[in-house]
Amino acid sequence: MDCRRMLRYCGELDAHNDREWFHANHKEYEQAKEDFRALLGQLRFAVAEGDPELAQDILYMDPKDWMYRIPRDMRVHKNGPPYQPSFRAYLSRDRRSWQPIGYFLMIAPGISCFGTGLWCESTVAANHVREYIQRNWEELTDLLRQNHLALTGNRLKTMPRGFSADHPASEWVRMRNWTCLYDLDDSELGGFDAFSDRVREMTAALAPVRRYLLDAAQGAAEEQNWD
Repeated sequence: MDCRRMLRYCGELDAHNDREWFHANHKEYEQAKEDFRALLGQLRFAVAEGDPELAQDILYMDPKDWMYRIPRDMRVHKNGPPYQPSFRAYLSRDRRSWQPIGYFLMIAPGISCFGTGLWCESTVAANHVREYIQRNWEELTDLLRQNHLALTGNRLKTMPRGFSADHPASEWVRMRNWTCLYDLDDSELGGFDAFSDRVREMTAALAPVRRYLLDAAQGAAEEQNWD
């Protein structure tokens, strides 16, 4: 199997993002969704090999538990298109709480990606992470350099209260979320076997950063009711 049917469907949905087209092509949607579920079923072994600490959390789960819905919540996206033209999943024990931190996959023409990251739902929790990063910024710098990665995320317009703009980690402290992502060219999304090998490599590189972010999240666990 390969990813072509998923990419083709997402491209067509992006060009015809309305309910009439979606329902008229529901069979194609179900076929592409089953391809994605099958892909996740194979990728869990690659992720477990690249980051063995996650193995017991993901190896025996049903891949459908990681998948996000394509229909958007129109209570939030009132004036936007009704569908998200991509197949997305978060490989973790609980994708709703983002904990324990896992791996995110999105497949869509031209914007596919794979990575890990930390999202906080409150300022208090985010500040715990910022404090951890300030204390351990040299470790994070080394992890990113050794694995040829960059930490990205949405940034506040100003420094959060109580943090110094002169600190060496100030750009990371200004972030509201912290992510490491690999952008994937469509040419990388071929057969499932080849893509699994690629995911294993990416996971192994991302794993040290995932563990660092997980340690940073522990200080916020009580505030967020995270396990």
